[in-house]
Amino acid sequence: MGSSNPFIDRGRVEPEAAPVEEPMEDDVVLGSRVSTTGPRYPLAVREGVDAVDALPLSPREAMVAVLVAGVHGGAGATTLALLLGEDAAETRRTWPTPNPWLNGPTAGGVLLCARTHARGLDSARSVLTAWHAGAYATGLPLLGICLIDDAPRLAKEQIAEIKRLTAMAPHGWHMPWQESFRHELEPSSPSGRVSRMLRSIRTHADRLG
Repeated sequence: MGSSNPFIDRGRVEPEAAPVEEPMEDDVVLGSRVSTTGPRYPLAVREGVDAVDALPLSPREAMVAVLVAGVHGGAGATTLALLLGEDAAETRRTWPTPNPWLNGPTAGGVLLCARTHARGLDSARSVLTAWHAGAYATGLPLLGICLIDDAPRLAKEQIAEIKRLTAMAPHGWHMPWQESFRHELEPSSPSGRVSRMLRSIRTHADRLG
């Protein structure tokens, strides 16, 4: 007779261990947080505010939860939408409005996107100021803003302005510099912090819907 134990179930498969997430380092802007929270609705609505100088209004073109609006050229909206996957689409530098010709649920939120260089931060402030003044009252609701680093290191003035801008939106996110994105045609290997940021965006978009 062999020495095998007849009471052991040889067909049993041991469960795989849960994947270990990459530790999340503190962010130079947000610290240990993944996102910030701010006013959910405009604070200084005025009649007759024009949004053309910021982002023009345009009917939405896709039924997705997150509509990524770059507030200037090269803002990173395409990259961010790709990272968010099928739940997101970019809006070609416009603020989407409900589209009666699209079938399906009307829920969806606008995620503003800007680089952290001077032009990007100034453009982001212009759009957020217009939102607070009521320029997008007929558009889809604002989900928040994501500021994407334009270089491996930020100056103190940039960090201070990013903090001010994220405080102006319902939710604020900061994407630190991702060196790997410079070498990938389609970004596919974000850091642990960016992966958590993307999950946070999807979570708040679901709550908005």
